[in-house]
Amino acid sequence: MKYSYIDASRVWHCWNQMDVYLKQMYTLIEKSEGNILTDQEGKNYLDANSSLWNVNIGHGHPKVINAINKQFQQLDNTSLFLTTNGPAIELSKKLSELTGNRYPHVFYTNSGSESTDTAMKMVRQYFYNKGKSKKCKFISLKNAYHGSTFGAISVCGIDYDKRPFGDLIPGCIQTTSPDLFQKPANISETEWIVSCVKDFETLILKEGADTIAAFISEPIQASEGIGIIPDLYWQEIRKLCDQYEIIWISDEIATGFGRTGKMFAAEHSGIWPDIMLLAKGITSGYFPLGAVMVKSEIFECFLGKVDSGKEFVHGFTTSGHPVACAAAIANIQVIEEEKLIQNAAEIGEYLLSRLLEFKDKEGIIDIQGKGLMLGVQLSDQLGSGPITNQWPISMLFTNLLSKRGILVHAAGTNAVVLAPTLTFTKKNCDDFIKEFNYVLELLQKIKTMKVLNS
Repeated sequence: MKYSYIDASRVWHCWNQMDVYLKQMYTLIEKSEGNILTDQEGKNYLDANSSLWNVNIGHGHPKVINAINKQFQQLDNTSLFLTTNGPAIELSKKLSELTGNRYPHVFYTNSGSESTDTAMKMVRQYFYNKGKSKKCKFISLKNAYHGSTFGAISVCGIDYDKRPFGDLIPGCIQTTSPDLFQKPANISETEWIVSCVKDFETLILKEGADTIAAFISEPIQASEGIGIIPDLYWQEIRKLCDQYEIIWISDEIATGFGRTGKMFAAEHSGIWPDIMLLAKGITSGYFPLGAVMVKSEIFECFLGKVDSGKEFVHGFTTSGHPVACAAAIANIQVIEEEKLIQNAAEIGEYLLSRLLEFKDKEGIIDIQGKGLMLGVQLSDQLGSGPITNQWPISMLFTNLLSKRGILVHAAGTNAVVLAPTLTFTKKNCDDFIKEFNYVLELLQKIKTMKVLNS
């Protein structure tokens, strides 16, 4: 059946001005296979966005689909409130194994945002159970993104995500992000990192270490454009968190399961947090699932007699859904068996090298990437003209790429983010670069154009 934009108006999209979307951007995806999505008109799109940094193994993988179908036939659902299930147990064991058994315990959620909220409540109750309920504040990085629920946006560092919602959860404060793109020109990389670490400790002392519960951070910042955070920062943060009894929560929702060329981004530095947040690539988006992985020390603080009041007062109806967990197990098997982590590292390096060919081009400010998580910062002046001034450059660039059959993500107002499937090939990269160059040259000329042709 073919649907019109009027039919589609019944579905309210995330982060979209629906009036503009329906009239100018409406695209209905009808089928998918591998790295390709096809709309209802039969037009193909190269998925350089992996359906929002999500479908790591590519679309339509038979192993995961078969695992889902098999689990549905055996056990379609059961609640972790009263019972447990085999797939949830097996997945927990596998996740622990993948992290060197650093996190023996897993609390299941249904999304990344739920993972963030769960960790926030877990940390507050952890200190409550220890008789330190004053430790209830959260420090996060400026430009951070951790999800869209009230808890998650409270620890976000982007004003756009918070502006309409009034008072959020109190005690959520931000510190300077060590993203090298933000580094002042007159200091070295090491001096910049040391300065950011000092800002972090100054904030702890200003608020009072006895009031800070946790520090939450992404290994790579992504929502305002890709920001690679140097290992030296994590080394110093680990020391300060240990010194001041602060739980370090690492948001690996976007970076986990091979995205950065390692199973988890923490492997690059070898510095591990106390709590790790997962979602997205855990099932490659084939079924909703998130997870919060914790050290034994945290888990054991919730143990006691029935009347101790220490049990974690939190949960979701579909936590540890057996079908979701079966999908995750099969998904991880695909990542391992098909060597997709190695491919992400190798193809990511190739794609970054091709992007860096544009480093000195007009309109390009910055290019960063690790594995298959790459970003380009664009100038506001690129394509500036009467035809295009209503659009942020990130959205304009993204929409023009879409017209050329390439799907990427508009990050903030100035960045384009690529996070393709981990099955991307050199040919996929070359196809992307060809269209990227076309759109870049088009926007460089746009001031002299009377009509915008795609």
